[in-house]
Amino acid sequence: MTRLVRALGAMVLGVLLVCGAAQAQPESGSRAAAAADRILAEARQDAARECAHATDVLVQVLCRGTIRVGLRTYYPGFSVRNERGEFQGFEVDLARRIAGFLGVRLQPVAVDPKNRIPMVASGDIDLVIATMSHLGQRDREVTFIRPHYYQSRTVVVGAKAIPVAGWRDLAGQTVCLPVGAGSNILFTRHGIAVLTFDKPEQLLDALAFNECPLIVHDDTFFGTLLTDPQWSTKYAIKFGFAPTPWGMAVARVHAERLAALLSELSVAWHADGVLLQLAQANRIDTTFLWNEQERWSSMSCIAADGSPRPDCLAPPVRMSEVNDTTVVAVHEVSSDASLLVRLEAAAGLPFLQERGASSLLLQGIGYSLALIVGAQVATALFALVFGRLMGFGSTPVRRTVAALTAIGQTTPLPLLMFFGYIVAGGITRYTGVVALIAAVVVLGFYNGCNAGRAIHEAHQAIQRDATAPQSYWRALSLASIQLIAFLINAAKGSPAAGMIGVPEFLNVMTDLTSYSSDRVTVYLVLLVFYTGLVLLVITLLYAARTRLAARVERTA
Repeated sequence: MTRLVRALGAMVLGVLLVCGAAQAQPESGSRAAAAADRILAEARQDAARECAHATDVLVQVLCRGTIRVGLRTYYPGFSVRNERGEFQGFEVDLARRIAGFLGVRLQPVAVDPKNRIPMVASGDIDLVIATMSHLGQRDREVTFIRPHYYQSRTVVVGAKAIPVAGWRDLAGQTVCLPVGAGSNILFTRHGIAVLTFDKPEQLLDALAFNECPLIVHDDTFFGTLLTDPQWSTKYAIKFGFAPTPWGMAVARVHAERLAALLSELSVAWHADGVLLQLAQANRIDTTFLWNEQERWSSMSCIAADGSPRPDCLAPPVRMSEVNDTTVVAVHEVSSDASLLVRLEAAAGLPFLQERGASSLLLQGIGYSLALIVGAQVATALFALVFGRLMGFGSTPVRRTVAALTAIGQTTPLPLLMFFGYIVAGGITRYTGVVALIAAVVVLGFYNGCNAGRAIHEAHQAIQRDATAPQSYWRALSLASIQLIAFLINAAKGSPAAGMIGVPEFLNVMTDLTSYSSDRVTVYLVLLVFYTGLVLLVITLLYAARTRLAARVERTA
């Protein structure tokens, strides 16, 4: 009797196990896994025939016996490299699982937001799994694997004492961002001052040492910190926005078969709960993965060949499609901007092919031109007025102007810029236009003081020579070289206006480098732009000097 009970118990247990296995492996996951097996089998046949000249990335991986996967070195819960050089985290476990399926060894390669796309696009690595948001503009550079393996949103974090609850509260604040994050452009669209850091741990240090009152990153980055009582009593999430899917990515060329295999595996591992289990083991939020498991367990999202149906795949995020209810309206670009985008694409400048970036660039060029022209006019006016008053004004006027020019000549430009910021902010509400006007006045005063003093000294020299014709225009001609020098200096010094918040071209380029990690190209554009502007200013000034000299000769 006892043996019969035990036998029946074993039979019941076996049935439960079989049912549990069937439940853990839904038909959708089995169909996707079978499709991945077929792709792998075909690739192995190709690898057995020819490895020496293989161009297919999957075949190369099989021939090499290793898969090179780009992983972050410091992103708690997802990928961290410890003191022994070992990688740990959810993304690392996912990479190991992929390597195990392929039957090859995992070769972790350290990447960061600046180089992760260039490395996989150039073939330095085979696959990148590095907390990378799937943004529309990135589809031009790499192939993202869908369904996505995770999702996050961007959050603003700061001290609990700082009263920030939304975008409007960020006015006048400085926000620190990670270089290359796609959501960075949203801050620049709001006209918020930003600082960028290469590594996420640098953001935490900047927050701790009060270098940055507010920092920005994915909410997943702060998951472990928010569970730390000491940290969470001091800092908190202010607000969040822009839910963004994360995707693995491979090169756009010669990696189509690897991409198809990884897509099938993603479906299977979502349906079977593999990704969910890996996330639970690494103690990260699993809300997204629970939803994905439910989605991909349904046969309605699986085609007959095991591939995912397109209507079940989450699309990439496009910043131009984000609306006011979530973050900020990104303005439509004019036909001129569209032309610029085409020109930039032809010139090989992909960081400007996104609408928001191109619009930001055009806005910055406009501010920059207005600033330089304004600085030229203001410098000339201050110089002419100061030079005239010091030479022909009454004694009190001459002494007053001499004191003002002494202040302008001895005070460093950054200090004058800061003073301009204080005065402008005290007189009226501080806006971009007010900042532009204040910068023009400060640059004009600073350079006009020096040029006005040069005109006055030239006039004194003429007065000492009784035989020389006495005229203000002759003094102006004699001091024209110094005047031109300070006008050129006003053009070259216009980027310093960024110190008081003018959203001119240099600040825009800084914003673009926060949005795109292609810093070399960005600052090369900056160099060419400003060099061209200064050369244009020099050409026009020397032409004006020639005309002035001719006028003086005619009146002599």
